[in-house]
Amino acid sequence: MRARSGPTLEHRVVAEQLRLARERAGCGLAAVAAALDLSEATVRRIERAETALDAGQVRDLLKYYKHPEADARRIRASLARANEPGWWHRWRDVLPAWQRDVLGIESSAGVIRLWHPALVPDLLRTADYAAAVEAVRHPQAPPAVRARRTEFLRARQERFREGGAVLWGLIPEAALCTCVGSPDVMREQLDALRLATAHPNITLQVMPLTAGPHALTGAPPLELLRLPVPEVPDHAVVGGPGGEATLTHDRATVSAYRMLMDSACGAAPAGTELPALYRW
Repeated sequence: MRARSGPTLEHRVVAEQLRLARERAGCGLAAVAAALDLSEATVRRIERAETALDAGQVRDLLKYYKHPEADARRIRASLARANEPGWWHRWRDVLPAWQRDVLGIESSAGVIRLWHPALVPDLLRTADYAAAVEAVRHPQAPPAVRARRTEFLRARQERFREGGAVLWGLIPEAALCTCVGSPDVMREQLDALRLATAHPNITLQVMPLTAGPHALTGAPPLELLRLPVPEVPDHAVVGGPGGEATLTHDRATVSAYRMLMDSACGAAPAGTELPALYRW
């Protein structure tokens, strides 16, 4: 068995298809587990994309559900792809478990919306800006580990560019006025943001210091992800202490965060050009 790198979108889609097939068949987890000599926890983990998909188990599940053969054949045919490791697998040694789970969603998202209360969001950071943030957040980490995490971020950004997702970022003016690394690092970062605004798929809004409180005032870092497949719902990535985050697809929670994001973006200037006043 390969080391777990976190589920890809393909893995999540198959897992959701299996859950829906069970529910349509009117089968409970306990009944399925007993009938197929599996533990209830195993069936649950399969449906949550928390374990590799075993071809024999998937075949037996679909047969027990009396799933239409044409559909069952398509699901079985997708197993090899679903079991492939994510593109980020080579960096798994420096990635926390929560981030490995996020990557399968983010990498396949059609729309990405970002907010950070104090910093430039990571998908928009330059390598030097990201390295400076890493040095502050993980001062005890060996330099080689921090360098690999920065290398991984560059690969993640490249994946975003190749995927063609729409990105909509809301950045507080305070983040652009906070010196991260050095004035040289900030000049490069601001130039990179200005270049980003020229991309047709990227919209950036700056929340002025003079804007006053808004819907995301005091809110943690937030990433909203919309997927291009019906089987996987929208997700929210909510930041926590030390740069950690929680991934959720609870519809009420995601909807609440989306409304906060909409309200805050509505309160920010609509222009996509960064003001020229940020001079370092």
